[in-house]
Formats: sequence, C-alpha cells, structure tokens
Amino acid sequence: MTKKQHYVPQFYLRNFTSDDNKLWVYDRVKGEYYFQAPKEVCYEKYLYETPWKEEDPKLGKFVLENQIEDYFAGREGEYSLLLKRIVDICRNPQNRNALICGHKEKELLASFVANIFVRNPWSLKRLESGLPLEELKMNDEIQAIEQIIQIMGLGDIDSLVKAADKKVWLTEEFNGSRLAPRILEMNYAFLVSDGEPFITSSFPAIYSLCDTEERGLMPNNIYLPIHPQIAVLYNEAIPKTKSNRLKIIDGEMVHELNGKYLKNDVDQMRFLIAKDRESLRSVIKGIL
Repeated sequence: MTKKQHYVPQFYLRNFTSDDNKLWVYDRVKGEYYFQAPKEVCYEKYLYETPWKEEDPKLGKFVLENQIEDYFAGREGEYSLLLKRIVDICRNPQNRNALICGHKEKELLASFVANIFVRNPWSLKRLESGLPLEELKMNDEIQAIEQIIQIMGLGDIDSLVKAADKKVWLTEEFNGSRLAPRILEMNYAFLVSDGEPFITSSFPAIYSLCDTEERGLMPNNIYLPIHPQIAVLYNEAIPKTKSNRLKIIDGEMVHELNGKYLKNDVDQMRFLIAKDRESLRSVIKGIL
C-alpha cells in the first residue's frame, strides 16, 4: 500500500532539481522557502483512496486499495522516457528546425498533460463535489446491487459508487476519451528559454477554457513547463506550420510566464517550484 501518493509525479519534479538532487519550493500560504527532495513534495497520504463508510476488517480500510495509484505508476515509465527524449532534442542546437514528436509521441504527450490535470487534489475536490450520489442511488441497477451487498455483508454502496466514479474519471473517461483527445487536437510548440529558467508549481499546467458542444468545458490554451529550459504550449492560434517545433523565447517572456502562477488561485497552485531559489524570488518580487 502506497501511503504517500504524489499528485505531481516525482520523475517530473526531478527535471527541476539542482545538483544536490533537491528543488526549491515556495509556500504561497506561509510565505516560506523549502529545499527538499522530490519525494517530499506534492503528495498527500492516501490521496486516491476511497475509505469504506462502514469499515469492515475483512474488506480493509479502502475500496480496491492502491488501484488508481498503481495505474498512475504504470504510466509513468513511458511518460518519463518521453519527456527525456523531448528535452534531449530541444537542448540540441542542431534540432532548431526539427519536428519534435512522432504520431505516437504526440498521443503520449497529450495523455501525460491530461494526467497532470486530473490527478491533482484541486481537481479531485471538484470531481467529488459534483458527484450526484443520491441521484445515482435512485438507479434501479444500483439499488439491486446495494441489496446484494447488504445481504452478503460486503460494505456500503456509497463507498463503491464514489470509488467507481473516481476510477472512471481519473483513469478512463476524462483522461482517456475526453481531455487527452481534446489536447491532441490543438497545435503546440516547445518554448526554449535562452536564459532565465522556467519555474513550475504544485499544479503545473496553466490553462484557459472554452465551451465545446461535444465535451463541455475544455482547455483551448495550456502552458506546461517540463524542464527549467523547456515548456510546452498548446494553443489553437499556433499555425500548423509552427506546430511540433521549437520556439526560442527571451528572459522577459519566461519571466512573464513564470508570473502567471501567482495570478492563479492559491488553493490550486499553492507551491511554486524551481531549480534555484533566486528564480522563485525573482517571480515573487517581480524582478527581471
């Protein structure tokens, strides 16, 4: 059973570590700096678990414990290799005009970005608050299942419905058939800094939303740093001829992008993260 369940993957955070294999973190609520290893950052205990409402020792504490955490862990190997390949290509001066990702890599990158969105505590709270539990329990099939569960002494239906809904949204529906395909539709570019490093946060993706007929509210702009010198930008305004390529940007633009984390809700992006302390201080104080 994994107790510390990371909502920002450790392999991602390692891209922002210093030579000491640690990273700098700024807590926007406490106004404090920390110098920590990736394993000590951006996690909550039992984050993806659903406790049994009426705990039975023979069932354990959680419904299908570690299932979602194991799913995320199973994807992280291929995500990590993809980011390493992208970083290697983008940092090679000979690849300034190259296409960065092949077709399968584009799909995998879209899946990774979707994964970053859905696994966060901020996203989970909105998922759980929108679950129409009482309405679902009026369903005839669920009522029949509830009767069987009660007869067999296999726990309570509320916990099962919550666990099933969480699994669908985190591992299948939102990540698989809704959000990732939407991201894949957008053109994108890899921003490469020629100086000032990118920072990231406890919710790494900065985005804006639009209302789509088929999928409801979906992003039409996504900015996600993947390395202190590299970020990916999805935007419908990027010309197709410029998509999947590098774009060199100066320190002023990087500073502006870094500052966007401070403009977002502190509950969503509480912790700012960087390779060095000065990058964080520069953003917080508004100094180029």
